[in-house]
Amino acid sequence: MNRKIPVVLNLDEIEALKGAPGTRYRTGKRDKAIIWLVLNTGLRVDEVCNLKLDNIDLNNKVITLDHAKKDSFGSIPFNNDDVVKLIKAWLKVRPKTKNPWLFCTITKKKEIAGKGITKPGNKLTRQYLTDMVKRYGQIAGITKNISFHTLRHTYATWLYINRHDIETVRRQLRHKSINTTTIYVDTAWQFEGHKALNGFQL
Repeated sequence: MNRKIPVVLNLDEIEALKGAPGTRYRTGKRDKAIIWLVLNTGLRVDEVCNLKLDNIDLNNKVITLDHAKKDSFGSIPFNNDDVVKLIKAWLKVRPKTKNPWLFCTITKKKEIAGKGITKPGNKLTRQYLTDMVKRYGQIAGITKNISFHTLRHTYATWLYINRHDIETVRRQLRHKSINTTTIYVDTAWQFEGHKALNGFQL
C-alpha cells in the first residue's frame, strides 16, 4: 500500500519557524519554547498538552512521559541547550498556579459566553497548538500546508538524515512497529537524493 509522504520543513524553514515567535511578551516566550522543544523531541500535540512540570528534567535534558494515551510513555532525551534556556525563560513568567501543566494558559480570569470561565494555569488545547503552528508558519513565510504534527515529521526526518539509524528514530518516536517509522526514509530522500546520486545523469 502506498503511503502519503508527510510534509517536512527544510533547514531554512526550520530556522524561520524557530525565530517567528517574539519573546517580548509571555505568550511568545511560551510558544517559542514549545516550538523549539517539539522540533528537538518530536512530541505529539497531546503529549505537549499533558506535559507536567515534573515530566521534564532540564539538568539532564530528558522528558519522561507518563500519561495513559497510546504509547505516550517512556523517556525522551534531547541535546539542545537553547531549549533548556527557552523553557527556563518561560518558567520565570509562567503564571503562579497549583495546576501542574508545564505549558499553560496565561489569560486573565474571565467569563466567555458559551465556554465558561477561563483562568491562567489551564491546560492548552489541541486547537490552540494547531492554530499556533499555522500562525507562526505564516509569520515565517512558510508556504507549505503545515500542522503541529509537521514538527514531529520534521524532527524524525532530520534525525534520520543525521544518524541513518531507523531504530533510533523509532525509539525516539516510540513507535511500536518499525514499519511505521520507515516512512522517514522516504521523507529524507527529498533532502538526500542529489547527494546520493553523486552527480549521476544521462
